[in-house]
Amino acid sequence: MKTLQRGTLVSAALAGLLVLGGCASSGSGDMSGTTGSGGSSANNGGGSGSNGSGGTTTTASTTPTGDVANKGGGVLTATGGAVSGLGSTIGGSNLPGASGLGNVVDNVGKTVSALGTGVQSGLGSIGTNPNPIGTTASSTGNVVTQAGNTVDATGALVSSLGSGPLQPLSPVTSPVGGAVSQVGQAVAGAGGTLGTGLSTGPVEQVTQQLSSTVVPLTSQVTTATQTLGNATGLGAPATNLLQTVGGGVANVGTSLTATNAPVVSGLGGVVTATGNTVAALGGVTSTPGGATSANPLAPITGALGGAAGGGTTAGGATAPVGSLVTTVGTSLTSTGAATPLAPVTGAVGGALTTVGGALHH
Repeated sequence: MKTLQRGTLVSAALAGLLVLGGCASSGSGDMSGTTGSGGSSANNGGGSGSNGSGGTTTTASTTPTGDVANKGGGVLTATGGAVSGLGSTIGGSNLPGASGLGNVVDNVGKTVSALGTGVQSGLGSIGTNPNPIGTTASSTGNVVTQAGNTVDATGALVSSLGSGPLQPLSPVTSPVGGAVSQVGQAVAGAGGTLGTGLSTGPVEQVTQQLSSTVVPLTSQVTTATQTLGNATGLGAPATNLLQTVGGGVANVGTSLTATNAPVVSGLGGVVTATGNTVAALGGVTSTPGGATSANPLAPITGALGGAAGGGTTAGGATAPVGSLVTTVGTSLTSTGAATPLAPVTGAVGGALTTVGGALHH
């Protein structure tokens, strides 16, 4: 009996040591139960040492190339949104067949948006996504699905043409529209199959290998470009110029959106996304924090000025361009002030004046 009790005590002691050892090997971050592989509760907070670094794990950041691709995909997404908005406007009108036509246009916009979303979630996440090429490739399934929906909507539009005053055309429009809709539905169904095929199996292995090869290559090219920009002194001012121009264009888009004018307001998102893309290109030309000069021609104009014993100063190289842009902005604002487009011309003119002022200094 005493032997049994001693055995029980020894077993309990060993179990306690194992528990303490598991707690000691788990990191402070895992004990909250918020990390994925460490368990869903504090009681499962990382039984192995490999999960113990949850509290200090750093998240990879998107590379400059990925940032540009992300912003470029945003242009497509915004364009799709603008087209879909136009479709809603058309569908809300009282014109014959407007509802069917608006539905077609709306689906065209959704197709473009699906393409943009695929670029953003895939190539736009280079640096954080282990297989960005595969993600973008598999997203084509969604694009095909939306394209099929567009064809389906087109069939419905054709069928609707045989109604009302055009009722005599019904014997033609109904079967043709029905056939077109069936094709669209088949294409939409194939989109799901295509997406699955591109995201699994041999295709996934191929895209993974491509990502493993291409992504490091893009990083090397970006690093080389930044190094060259820093070495020549052109990188930092080029970054500033791109960010200034891109920011100005983005402000124009924001102003257009704020007008709430039909069609024009929808284009504001496209303009803003375009400006953001231009600004993102600045991250490729120099290293972060290296942009200190506002003039991309400073090294050249400085050298020419010194060789000629004077000449244009580096800080004023872009002044003529800035003055021109400012003049255009002011003229646009004043010219459109007395027209129904005053909100639009005022917003665009004001934004151009801001960009011109930035380039003038």
